[in-house]
Amino acid sequence: MAALPLANVRILSLAEQYPGPYATMLLADLGADVILVERPAGGDPSRRFPGMFTAFNRNKRSVALDLKSEQGHADFLRLVDTADVVMEGFRPGVMKRLKISAEELRARKPSLVFASISSYGQTGPRASHAGHDLSTQTVAGMFNVPPGQEAGVLLPMLPLADISSAMFAALGVVTALFDRTRTGKGAAVDVSMLDALVSWMTPFLVPPANGLPTRILPPPDPAYGLFATADGRQIALSITGEDGMWSDLCHLLGLEVYAKLNEQERSKRVNEIQPLLREAMTKSPYDTLYKQLDELGIAFGPVSTLEEVLQDEQVMARRLAVKIDGPNGVQTFVRQPLIIDGQMGEITCQAPRLGQHNEELLGVPATAPKPLPQSA
Repeated sequence: MAALPLANVRILSLAEQYPGPYATMLLADLGADVILVERPAGGDPSRRFPGMFTAFNRNKRSVALDLKSEQGHADFLRLVDTADVVMEGFRPGVMKRLKISAEELRARKPSLVFASISSYGQTGPRASHAGHDLSTQTVAGMFNVPPGQEAGVLLPMLPLADISSAMFAALGVVTALFDRTRTGKGAAVDVSMLDALVSWMTPFLVPPANGLPTRILPPPDPAYGLFATADGRQIALSITGEDGMWSDLCHLLGLEVYAKLNEQERSKRVNEIQPLLREAMTKSPYDTLYKQLDELGIAFGPVSTLEEVLQDEQVMARRLAVKIDGPNGVQTFVRQPLIIDGQMGEITCQAPRLGQHNEELLGVPATAPKPLPQSA
């Protein structure tokens, strides 16, 4: 098998919790040697959530270092001398206080790529503010609550600020590494969770800024939503703008009177049409509708539980679920999704114990770690 794209790239990760671990997970699956640099007392705070830590930190190694101590600082610099990338996720100023800032490390090693992930970035009036996923989502306008009103909405399941900043951090790292092949020099990559979300909000922010209409999302097309079937299961219909699909759906469900309506016409009558569509969907069992919708080429999908996702035939065909044997028995992981020239990323080992690789990488045994209390 050909070497993975990031083989021989070494990344030191001091970025904890969600964004950094997810970013380095993507890079590790593509061949990077990711070394977690963890605090001796408990390590990455996400270790208290063993399922989350296990999910994000396969394919990585761990050293436990007290960066505030003279020895720990010296050991970290020894690792920097062997590394291509340092990624950190502290508030601006912390790395400088530890005397391992971008300026200091790049002066020591000009080819080093130094990536920082923070809530609001390294500059600006909010740079030093504390922030987590929800608060950066609200700043980015993702809740769009009118002044004086309280949001009566469910909080999102996915921490989008964490995920988006992780994706941009991974992109920033590989971009800087590619540019290094041209210049021989590293770079400082500044990733802000807020910046990442504002970028994702582009189609909602640019139109009003230019006096242009904003496309409504989710679209008001009647056949865009979740619909119950006769046997109590659910199917997602995702028709938006496809007049041919809409016509076929109407003929299938006995709603021929609406079959010739175009997107604009049926969207204006969504409150009239959607209840009729819901009623029509409940007249057939799930398996029957699944087959009929598939044969007609209508955009739809099953509504899966978390337990069903990794058993889905498409997910299995794409080999997204990977089983790895190790000290914790056989564990299932989700591989990163890129396939390059038919080659997938690899998952070769389970998440490391805290300080597991101190002796291998530094020639010194780890101090006995003091574990954090674990949460479910």
